[in-house]
Amino acid sequence: MRTKITFILAAMAVCFAGTRAAFSLGPIGNSNARETVISAEGSPEGHWEGTLKADNREIGISLDLAKSDPSGWIGSMGVPAEKMTGLVVTEISVNGNIVNFVAVELQMAKVNLMLTPDGSMKGTITSPQGPVPIEFKRMGDAKVQLIAPSPAVSKELEGDWEGSLQTPGRAFRVTIHFKNQPDKTVAATMEVLESGPGSVPLNDIRQTGQKVEFGIKVAHSSFQGALNPEGNQLEGKWMHEETAMQLSLRKK
Repeated sequence: MRTKITFILAAMAVCFAGTRAAFSLGPIGNSNARETVISAEGSPEGHWEGTLKADNREIGISLDLAKSDPSGWIGSMGVPAEKMTGLVVTEISVNGNIVNFVAVELQMAKVNLMLTPDGSMKGTITSPQGPVPIEFKRMGDAKVQLIAPSPAVSKELEGDWEGSLQTPGRAFRVTIHFKNQPDKTVAATMEVLESGPGSVPLNDIRQTGQKVEFGIKVAHSSFQGALNPEGNQLEGKWMHEETAMQLSLRKK
């Protein structure tokens, strides 16, 4: 399944593009994910399905949008054929019949849509490779899947980390950011410089003393490691399916 549609896969999946596993990640639904179900006709709210055309083939994309409060929106995306669900959507803006948002795990692709009189949404998904047309049709109620919050981490772990991930074929430069939030949770993202712009959100972040664990749902991968006594180095094993790789990070 090697095509130019790599922006459909998260940056971490691109790292493992040498194997089919990178493009067929298996079930990645998060049992701890929060799911919001909302129905509204005549608005962008709902469960939408569309087709993306690239490299003379069609890729099915799902989109769920719902209002979180009178002025805010929540959303998530999926690639049903790859059993990818709960892909993160941010910066949602709805102005009349215009809908804009950023698909974080699709290489930070910018999605610009217009709700048409026939009830569909048409527009483009623009990745670093350029814009691709897409049309969505409403298929039912919204079932937004949000990443479950993780508890805040220690001051030693909070901050920016950089280092390398040693895969079987080569090493990739990696940056990870941990930022504690006012509600005593942590927001964390990972960037792989060789995979182009864009961050991938981390999930299931857990810290017990010096031990640190987290996952990347869309890449079906997880990390287990430990901080050194000084709190300025983080090392451990990155697991992708049955393959263990060394991830070494140093605090910036």
